[in-house]
Amino acid sequence: MEWLIFGILAFWLLVSALGAILVRSPVHSILFFLSGVLAMAALFLSLGAELLAGLQLIIYAVAIVVFYVLVITTIPWEKVKRFEGVYRKEMLLGFPVVVLVFLLISYLVLKGSLAMPVGASTDNVRDLGKTLFTSYLFPFEVASVILLVAMIGAILLGRKEE
Repeated sequence: MEWLIFGILAFWLLVSALGAILVRSPVHSILFFLSGVLAMAALFLSLGAELLAGLQLIIYAVAIVVFYVLVITTIPWEKVKRFEGVYRKEMLLGFPVVVLVFLLISYLVLKGSLAMPVGASTDNVRDLGKTLFTSYLFPFEVASVILLVAMIGAILLGRKEE
């Protein structure tokens, strides 16, 4: 039964990811991305990682999707239309890389051990909080500054020239 649920959620995630990449409309792409975020949160829930599922929904489904919508509404799409079809060669070159990564991940999953390590902690919220705010405090703050700079850059790119 677990494999069936995993298969359904993985298929849902795969279709959502392909939809986010392949559709032409940016709004539809955001909706497919949101669907993928929900599928990933469901996968986390099925694995017993409630904290990751909650963070996935709070951070991606709310904050990042709202940010994407704001960016899409502020970008002048007349300028973007000039670049349509420019990256066709890159897509063709990227396909073998995607296949190679898929084969590598498949090999690691099939040859690896799926058992939980002995002595593993089930109190993941406390452990994650301690690790995040002690060992990784500086990278956490750097990531927040990078997101702030990206948001300011999106506002500057999207404002109307006078």
